[in-house]
Amino acid sequence: MFNLQKLAQEIERVRVHLHELVEQKSGNLIDPEVAEVSIQLDKLIVEYERVKMRHVRR
Repeated sequence: MFNLQKLAQEIERVRVHLHELVEQKSGNLIDPEVAEVSIQLDKLIVEYERVKMRHVRR
């Protein structure tokens, strides 16, 4: 399982990729590739929050 630091790094990597992709697609937020990367980013953020909450409850 990822630790928080690794998850944060992966979130930042995917966020930058998404931003660059949106620029390449001329701001088309409904492009399938943009949507796919956005979903990937959302899943990483949810996982980050889950891991963070587990650490808080300890």
